[in-house]
Amino acid sequence: MKKIKLRKRRRFKYRILLYAFLVFIGYELTFNIILNIRLAKTNEDFIKALLIDSNYHLLYEKKANDVFHKIFSYFFDINEPVKILENTFHLKASATEYVKNPKEKIEVVSNIKKEPLVFLYNTHQAEEYQGKTLEPYNIKPGVMMASYIMQDKLEKIGISSIVLEDNIIDYMNLNNMRHALSYKASRHFIEGTIKNNSSFKLILDIHRDSISKEKATVNIGNKNCAKIMFVVGSEYDTYEENLKLTNELETRIKNKYPSLTRGVLIKGGKGNNGVYNQDLNSKMTLIEIGADTNTIDEVLNTINLLVPIIGEYINE
Repeated sequence: MKKIKLRKRRRFKYRILLYAFLVFIGYELTFNIILNIRLAKTNEDFIKALLIDSNYHLLYEKKANDVFHKIFSYFFDINEPVKILENTFHLKASATEYVKNPKEKIEVVSNIKKEPLVFLYNTHQAEEYQGKTLEPYNIKPGVMMASYIMQDKLEKIGISSIVLEDNIIDYMNLNNMRHALSYKASRHFIEGTIKNNSSFKLILDIHRDSISKEKATVNIGNKNCAKIMFVVGSEYDTYEENLKLTNELETRIKNKYPSLTRGVLIKGGKGNNGVYNQDLNSKMTLIEIGADTNTIDEVLNTINLLVPIIGEYINE
């Protein structure tokens, strides 16, 4: 009788442990599914969430440290890996320390079916925007983030683009190059890309200006937007072709949003660069999106206005 009672007690304990384990598995599975639904899928959503909820990063910390998620994701990913590979929006350089494996980069680029129509790069990669709310998370929004946001928006309207990912700053430091030689440094990286891609219809060197908040910002549709300005050098033979392209873009923007643009600045002569690498291609121009006084969400608002206009220009 005692042995039978002991067996029953053991079985009861095992059942309790089994039920507890099943409850734990059910809880973790449900939590992870809900967590993945709540997590941002793009940098734009992540930034907005950070601005709204200062504890948003805890979701990512929870997911990273969760033992069940580590085991569960080892076997399969509920986030559909194909969509992740197709997502060309990468946060890099001044935005975060997110860097992909070089081999993975090559595989992703080689899988692009559409020819890239737009080339985005940043000669001054260190130029930053206001981001006090992001400082606790070591995120410094800058012009490279603007490039990736624009790439993401272009992809959504069916226009494939390339963003220069090479670190120009490191290259300059290794070669003891002064800031004044930034365009010489960026030329080292962009020249080959331009020569190897005859499909480019627009090449943008994205910068930000250094002016007051009042001069750099305009309210359009109840949203603060970072004003833009184009810069064209005049110290090379074919500058009129680049100027024609730039004027056409600026006119299209002005027709829809007159207060968004600060115009086209032609620079040349003593004390000015006068080229800005625009001699490499007649479809190249330099654009200043906002200033150091603007926030990244104001830059985002501007890009949301610019991309459909760029799309119309390219499709025509």
